[in-house]
Amino acid sequence: MGYCQVVATVRGIISYRLRQIFNERKLNYSLKVVRQSDGRKIEFSTIISEQKQEKIIQLIKDNSLDPIITILPVKDYDNPLCQREIRELTLAAGASVSSLAELYDGVEVGSFSRVVGNAILQEEVKVGEGTFIGSGVVVRTQTEIGDNCHVGTGAIIGNNVKLGDNVTIEENVTIRGHVTIGNNVSIGTAANIESNVEIKDQIKIGPMSRVFNVGRKKVELETSDDRRVISTVVDSGTFIGSGAIVGGKIGSKVMVGSNSVVHTAIVGDEATVGSGAVVPFGSEIEAGITVIGSPAKPIAEYKAEKKLFKFLKEKYMSDLEEV
Repeated sequence: MGYCQVVATVRGIISYRLRQIFNERKLNYSLKVVRQSDGRKIEFSTIISEQKQEKIIQLIKDNSLDPIITILPVKDYDNPLCQREIRELTLAAGASVSSLAELYDGVEVGSFSRVVGNAILQEEVKVGEGTFIGSGVVVRTQTEIGDNCHVGTGAIIGNNVKLGDNVTIEENVTIRGHVTIGNNVSIGTAANIESNVEIKDQIKIGPMSRVFNVGRKKVELETSDDRRVISTVVDSGTFIGSGAIVGGKIGSKVMVGSNSVVHTAIVGDEATVGSGAVVPFGSEIEAGITVIGSPAKPIAEYKAEKKLFKFLKEKYMSDLEEV
């Protein structure tokens, strides 16, 4: 049986429509971005048997607008599809995908969602309705993004991440694998969310902040607890300021100030951690109180210590002056 290569140069979204059609028919293909005088286009290439040539060319014409089609002879072709598992690429009505974007097998893009620039969506990524994926974004395998979300330029989202609805991720944010984020969440520019983190609803995380978990490890294991990952949970309604570093169990409606550090601690509901405060590893902050300083302490205790230090300083300074 003879084979030939069919090369069709088409515009933007057309390549994804053809890709879906060819997946359904279990035909091999490749895509390449090319520059022409009237802008960027996609070169869609497939190798088929000569018996199917006319049928495939007609299929391309029926699903493209003025395609440029070239037929090339192929010798000694070994069809690799017998070794390849093909998963459908699904673009709902009204979805828009840039000609520079790369969508892997099994990707689903919901109605009126947009994937722009050179974004990459890896295998089995699911994007809801009305969501925007910016240029340079990388979304790794088996991640789900909800409805009406915004993922800014250069963001990286790891594998097995789940984003709820109305989530805003600003530019250059990094979200690592196995993270769950609820609804109505905002994550500021260049923030970093590490693995095994759960962020619930209506939470705002400021720019340059970091939400982390702690892996405790020992060279010699004495008990099963000597090696474990302490996952971080941030409860609903919490605010984390810019540049803050947070890990542990953070209650609801907590205020964590800018540049503060919560090092795998327990913070009760509606507590406030002042800007620049340091909450040491394993500490517990009671619900509803405000802590400041390093190490962080309740305001009343902090003021009492400060008053004592001032008294001692004045006392000993006067004693030294008498000498």
